[in-house]
Amino acid sequence: MRVARCWVSDHVDYIRFRKGESLAIGHRNQQYPEFVWGASEDGHAGWVPEEFIEMTGPNDAVALRDYHARQLTVAVGESVEALERLGDWVLCRNAAGGEGWVHTNCLEPAA
Repeated sequence: MRVARCWVSDHVDYIRFRKGESLAIGHRNQQYPEFVWGASEDGHAGWVPEEFIEMTGPNDAVALRDYHARQLTVAVGESVEALERLGDWVLCRNAAGGEGWVHTNCLEPAA
């Protein structure tokens, strides 16, 4: 994929967890309903893809897979490899090996 619009990561302290970890779950994201607010065992909080968790109580869940919410800063014209898509977000890898999520409106198919 090619970057058509720059994206600058605004998250420094992002949520991350491993399969099997417990999470505290809060409200659903109104703009991106496939995400819910979660807090991991290490105290980090952020948006979590609902399909990556299994609810075990009204506000408790267990992680079904590893996940991180790291965003990737990208520049116009840069080429990135799309690893996974989740709603309006794509997990990308850049030429330097950095990985993170980029919004789909910043990406276009490579020519």
